[in-house]
This record gives sequence, structure tokens and C-alpha cells, in this order.
Amino acid sequence: MCSLGKGKLPENTELVIGGGFQDGTRCVAITRDAHQDMEELESDHEEADTRMLLHAKHSADPGTTIVIQSPDTDVLVLSVTHFVSIASKELWFRTGVKDRLRFVPVHDIVQKLDSSVVQALPAFHAIMGCDSVSSISGIGKTKAWKAMISSQEHQESLSCLGVDVDISDETIEKCEAFVCDIYPSNKKRLKTADELRYLLFCQKKQRNELLPPTSDSLRLHIDRTNFTTYIWRGALNRMQPLPSPEGHGWKIQDGNLTPTLMTKEPAPVGLLELTTCSCKRSEYRQICSCANAGLACTEACACMADESCCNPHGLLD
Repeated sequence: MCSLGKGKLPENTELVIGGGFQDGTRCVAITRDAHQDMEELESDHEEADTRMLLHAKHSADPGTTIVIQSPDTDVLVLSVTHFVSIASKELWFRTGVKDRLRFVPVHDIVQKLDSSVVQALPAFHAIMGCDSVSSISGIGKTKAWKAMISSQEHQESLSCLGVDVDISDETIEKCEAFVCDIYPSNKKRLKTADELRYLLFCQKKQRNELLPPTSDSLRLHIDRTNFTTYIWRGALNRMQPLPSPEGHGWKIQDGNLTPTLMTKEPAPVGLLELTTCSCKRSEYRQICSCANAGLACTEACACMADESCCNPHGLLD
């Protein structure tokens, strides 16, 4: 609700209200003396984020300047994504309050970005963390942005997200490779999160919470990204006949929609129960905790089970 002075609208002002009625699809135009339903803006969008873009499209023509106001970065991303389709002369994103108020020229941003980057932008924003999809621990969007804009392959992979409500295994694999490339320690250019996670675990240069997610967990994350991006790509459609998000990276638990974090163990059971040693030289075998436990040394041990180790894979007595 908003107050415009004694409950009256200024002369020649039309206020359009979408949503908020008992009928969630209803849209009403209110003037100083009357109101009427706007059938052309009836919409089943659940979020104001996408509905604002639909209203902007309705108000636009090649000579108009439109200002969208929101504190939400999601709306800025949607504004950049759909600017060409909205087809206004200028589109500004107004955000912040008081001395932090600023106007972002969406039209200038679009002009400076390659069309392939604009196409990949909503999926990039969602996969790195948005209102409905979690972020990836320890990885900022700056690193991810550099990895994305430097690779045409990654741009094409992300552009495939949200095209359809169901996602193919091939697209998931390509997006998994993009996430792997974000990690600066991925010098071997590994393409699966499980391989990268194992490598970093063995190197012991990362805290556990900063390891990449498992491939299983990441695929569920990508599925949620795809579903969210599918909604965003359809922001200019009045009606969005969406299936339930259940099964698209979410589940119903105790009557609430919650993310499905994983369907498999975070590591092989043997690794979860693994004993590691701190041996650095082969003559330490007699006090090696791995050998005493009847286990072979592995890359997780201080000796890294290298050639000098007397207890590596396959040599256990």
C-alpha cells in the first residue's frame, strides 16, 4: 500500500496494481475517479520480481524511458536479460535509499555485454546464488564472472539452463565443468566435482567446508538453478503453467518446500572411516597408524602413498 496524500491520486495519474487480490491473477488500473480491470496484465506470476518486467513490457515503446525500482539484485539481472524484448528507449534500475540511492543504466550495460553473456546471465546469477538458490561456499561471483566471460563454452552451457523445465544430463555435465573451473586450484582442468573434491582433499590445502560440493549435491543445485532460470526466462509471459518444484532439486518435508541437498553419501564409506597416518619417511612403518590398523596408505596421508612409502595401495601385507 502507498499513501498519496488524503487518499487521492494526483491529476492524470494512473496507478496499476497487480497481485495482492483474492484472485492472484487480477490486475487493476486506478485513476483519481475510477478503476478498471486490465485483462491484458492478468498474470499468474508468484513473484513481483518477474511481474515488474511484464508491466514494464506493457508500458514500453521505442520512445519511452522506464524506471524499475527494487532493492533486489535478481530484478536487475532480469532487467538486463529482457531489455531487448521490453523494447524501450532507456531502462533504469533504481535502488538504494537516501544517500545510497542510485540509478543503474540497464540500456548501457546491455550495450557493453556480448549477446551470449546476456543470454547466460540469469543462469549465472542463479547458479552462484540468488533468492531461491543457495550460493557455493567460498566462491565469490567475481571469480565466477571472470571464468564465464573468458569462455564461450561456459556461456553456451549456461545459456542452455532454463530453456526447458527439465534439464538434460549433458547440460548438467557442462555446467558442472563450469563450476569446477571456478576453483583456482583446478590446475588439471578436472570436469567433475567429485574428482576435484578428492584432489583438494588429498592436498589438504582447503578446510572441509571450502571443498567443492559432491557431484551428486552439485547436480541437485544445478537442477534448482534450471527451474529458477526457467521461471525468469518466461518473465514476459502473462501465464506460466509451472509444474511443482518437487523433484527439481526440492522436496516436500513436513509440509514445507526444502532443498534436496544430496541423495548419496558425501564420500565413499571406506573413506569416511579411513585412518590416515602422519608418516613422512618409509622407515616410520613400524609406527604407521595405517599399517597398524591393517589399512594401506593413501593420498590423504602425509606420505601421499608415493614411491618411498612402504605401505601404499596394493602392497599391504
